Amino acid sequence: MKDVDAVTEAIASYATGLTGNDIPAAALHGMKRRLVDTMGCAFGGLNAPPVTIARQVAATTRGEPSARVFFSGELTTVDTATFANSLMVRYLDFNDTYMAKEGGHPSDVIAGTIAAADGVGLSGGSTLVAMVAAFETVCALAESESLGAHGIDHSLHVAIGSAVGACKVMGLTERETAHAVAMATASNVALKVSRDGQLSMWKSGSAANAAKSGVFCARLASMGMTGPGEAFMAAGGLAGVLREVPNVPQFGGREQGFHTDRSSIKAFPAQYNAQAAIWAALALRTSLDGRTPEEIVVTSYGHALRSSADSTKWTVHDRETADHSIPYLVAVAIADGEVTPAQFTDERIADNAVQTMLHRISVREDPSMTAAFPGALAAHISAKADGRTFEALVPNAKGHEMNPLSDLEIESKFKSLARGVMPPERIDAVLARIWAFEDECSVTEWVQSLRV
Repeated sequence: MKDVDAVTEAIASYATGLTGNDIPAAALHGMKRRLVDTMGCAFGGLNAPPVTIARQVAATTRGEPSARVFFSGELTTVDTATFANSLMVRYLDFNDTYMAKEGGHPSDVIAGTIAAADGVGLSGGSTLVAMVAAFETVCALAESESLGAHGIDHSLHVAIGSAVGACKVMGLTERETAHAVAMATASNVALKVSRDGQLSMWKSGSAANAAKSGVFCARLASMGMTGPGEAFMAAGGLAGVLREVPNVPQFGGREQGFHTDRSSIKAFPAQYNAQAAIWAALALRTSLDGRTPEEIVVTSYGHALRSSADSTKWTVHDRETADHSIPYLVAVAIADGEVTPAQFTDERIADNAVQTMLHRISVREDPSMTAAFPGALAAHISAKADGRTFEALVPNAKGHEMNPLSDLEIESKFKSLARGVMPPERIDAVLARIWAFEDECSVTEWVQSLRV
């Protein structure tokens, strides 16, 4: 296409050309693993305060085509359902992560793809292919350009990937898809402050808003709206913000390999770069055997310090900051022997014993761990107690793509999150239907079956 830049053309060409026959069984299974994980995270976020707000907005918004909010069933617009469901998934900070030049959560595109499919009653099999196209777009962009270094939030990639997923669901042409991608790119250069320093509810809202916008851009493109042809490459486009021309992304395929089985799935509802420190803290707790540490030193890679141990992360009074704070996460892991949603209540965060231990923790960088990242998430922890020194080392956190959670571990995570929302006797049946998502005749019927 002569009227769009090379990056836009590459994304649109890949998205429209991908078929189910192009996706190997392992890549398809990887996508379903992340669908199971994503829906588990959504269960965990259903009744969260920001999600309650989004559901209230959904309940007052009507339009055609329509889609449903997961589990609670509010019938609303496709765009508003995308926002509410994406926010639900992101709230616990528990869904997957992919790290390359840029980080991010590629499964953030799943809710929007499902909402678009709900709107048109698409089959599960076709929707799964659209999910793969959206997921691969996010990962390919993460490998081709760095946003965070320029103060841009990685949710920009979520907007573009969500536009791709919705375009694929609606059967848009390559040209229409290109214009949806261009609009999503030009209008979603979000600020990284959403997840820096003292955090707010918008930590999870930023990606949800991006997903909503991407789906909306796809709907506009389907009706003939055009976007700027040089959204990536022009001086007034992303190239001008990044101060370099973005690379053309390389997408997954049978020869290159897909990304759908390569993102890391979290074991704990906390910031990705704190996962290794949590594992180390739990191992240290076993060694301490009931002793109260007087001083704790956590050593990890540089990105972990910058994202989860800046000076604001010792002032923890809310859930949003707690799950991005290595000091808090280590303190509560040592105190409780677990890190689950129960560790993020207002009462637990305010507990004097946890707050006291938090201020005994220091966090330092290990250059060798920094060099190993993102190929490994490493952390070392040492503590002094009763005149002795106790230590624990985690070379690579469980859940990293090179040390992955098993299907059974992902199921266990799903069930633990679903139990607070759905009657136990229904959970196994719902889980089985997610694993067999490609067999669903209608995503609309599937979403309706989730209502509690």
